[in-house]
Amino acid sequence: MPIQPLPSSLPPQDDSFLIEPRALLSDSHQNAAVILDTRPREAYAAGHIPGALPVSTYDYFVPDTTPSGMRDFANTAIALYRAAGITNAVPVIVYDDATGVRAARELWVLEYLGHPNVRLLHGGFSAWQAYGGPVDTHIPDTLASQWNAAIDNSGFIAAHEIANDLGRSDRVIVDVRDEAEHRGEDHLACCARRGHVPGAIWIYWTDFLEGGRFKSPQAIRELLLSRGIRESDELVPYCHRGARSANAYLAFRLAGFTRIRNYIGSWHEWSATPDLPLELGHRQNR
Repeated sequence: MPIQPLPSSLPPQDDSFLIEPRALLSDSHQNAAVILDTRPREAYAAGHIPGALPVSTYDYFVPDTTPSGMRDFANTAIALYRAAGITNAVPVIVYDDATGVRAARELWVLEYLGHPNVRLLHGGFSAWQAYGGPVDTHIPDTLASQWNAAIDNSGFIAAHEIANDLGRSDRVIVDVRDEAEHRGEDHLACCARRGHVPGAIWIYWTDFLEGGRFKSPQAIRELLLSRGIRESDELVPYCHRGARSANAYLAFRLAGFTRIRNYIGSWHEWSATPDLPLELGHRQNR
C-alpha cells in the first residue's frame, strides 16, 4: 500500500533513513554503499543480498549507560565496523528479514557513532526477494578501515537522566515490549526484577508496522496522539536491549516527531540496578 502524504497541518515525515528495494537494486546504490546483513549467521549463509556483509551488534547488550559504559560499548562496535571497512565517506545500508529490530538497532548504533549516511532497507530481505532482487551465498572479502567515529548523543538517553526526571511533563517514556514484560509477568532469566519504568505507557512495537513495513506516517502519528502524546513531547522508547525500541524510534521519526531519544540500556540495565524504581501492572495512556 503506498504511503499517503500527511495533511499540510502536520509536521513533514522523515523517511530519509529508509531505502526501498527498487532503489537498492540499482547498480549505483549497490556499488556505492556498504550493505550490512544483520540477521543471524545461518540466515545470511542461506542467501543474502550480493555484496552484503554479516555484521551485527545485536548480541552486544548495553548494561551501563554511564559515560564509561557507553565508551566500552562504542569501542566494541567501532572495532566490528572497522573490520567491515566502514568509513564516513561511504553510505551504509542495513537490513533484516523484514523491517525488524536487528537492523533498526544497527542503524541507531551507527548514527550514535556519528555515521552521517545510514539507511534501512524498507521491508528487509523479504521485500528485496519479492521485488526480484538477486540472492547470493558468497561471502565477500573486506578491507579494514581506520574509521574515526564521533559520538552523537542527540538520539541517546542514559538511565540516570530518566531516573532524575521521572514525571517530567514533556517527556513520555514508551515501553514497547510485550504486555507480559510490561506488567512484570515475564520470565526472562537475565532480569532480576520485573515491571516497567514508572510512568511508562505501553505500546507494543509491532503496532507501528504492517506487512513487514512501517505503517503510514499518519497512522503512526494518530496512534501516538490517541495515547495522549503531544507533538511537542520528548519520546523515550525502551524495551529489553534497545532493539525493539530502536524500531519504535524510527517509527516516531517517520511520523514527524522530532524529540526522540532511544534508551539503549533498556530493561536489561534498569532491572539490574537496584536503586532504580519500577512499577507493576498495565498503563496504556499518559
